[in-house]
Amino acid sequence: MKIVTGMRTIFYIVGCLLLLGCQKEDALESKIDYVNLYEITDSPEDSVQHLRYELYKNYNVSVYFTDTVGKYFLKNDIYGNPVYRYELLDLNWEFSSNASENREIDYYFITDEGRKMNSLRFVRNFVENCAQSLRPLSMLLTDSLLVLEDASVGWQRKTEIHNFRMIAWGEVADLTAEESEELINETCKGLVGEKIQNYTSVLTRFQLVSDKYYNRNWPSALPYYSDCIIEEVNEDDPFSNGGTWFYQQYIPLYMSGKSHEEAIQVINEKRAAYCEIVGNWGFVYGYGRLASTVAPTASDDLDCYVERILSDHAEEWFEKYYATYPLVMKKYELLRDLIENEMGVKLK
Repeated sequence: MKIVTGMRTIFYIVGCLLLLGCQKEDALESKIDYVNLYEITDSPEDSVQHLRYELYKNYNVSVYFTDTVGKYFLKNDIYGNPVYRYELLDLNWEFSSNASENREIDYYFITDEGRKMNSLRFVRNFVENCAQSLRPLSMLLTDSLLVLEDASVGWQRKTEIHNFRMIAWGEVADLTAEESEELINETCKGLVGEKIQNYTSVLTRFQLVSDKYYNRNWPSALPYYSDCIIEEVNEDDPFSNGGTWFYQQYIPLYMSGKSHEEAIQVINEKRAAYCEIVGNWGFVYGYGRLASTVAPTASDDLDCYVERILSDHAEEWFEKYYATYPLVMKKYELLRDLIENEMGVKLK
């Protein structure tokens, strides 16, 4: 009987301890306040804050002048003090890794209200001209943006860097209208090249067209081209063209005594021969150091098509040089439809 009573006492004590432990655990349990930290609120009397709000309301983009988005309550510690977690903008954040292992980033915040407004106007121009599918979750506006990727080169000033979640801009308050337009165009092109990787089914169809030709030796050596853009010739003023390939081709012909018409004819013949070799396999260029002997990789092939499609008057260019090459036109139409209709990018 005493043994039974003793056991009951032990069970009672253990039960009390467990109950007390659970109560303490409940007191320490995280009670996260899930607020929308990226929501921008309005302040009509503050012109900077009001424009930030307008950008958020109309384009769903949160713009910041510091790298701290906000904080949210996590829990109380054992002493009853609140514990917060801070949401930061990480310029090195990548989808599957952290780029800080390969580079360092430094930046200075904008303090002048006028420069803040100019920077926000640039952002408004950017989002107005950038497809919704390309817009990031957030943007950081800085007075200067510095990147160190190679110690032998040193720190370099940048006007833009981006990752999967955000874009950081540097010194955009000082850009002219022409410089702003150029930066916006180049940034959007870069974003298309990255975002297009998400459309795997279309890219698979694209690559299957020339799948058996990737990395193969060309059937004959290519006429020299320095890059994947076949340059147009301004026949009225060829020296205004400015393209590396054109100068390397036209000037030696012109200096050798050929007339302007003869030089242009030779260049056009080389271009036609080039298009025939690469076009029969579904390519629009030969890329890189081995371009004259080896067909491109699937990745290089995609990069060049995207670059060409995003260039001015792309449709006319493809029709002019590759209309008679069905593999090229099939790949062009696949990517044009994807970029224009799926991604919502306006082509020029």
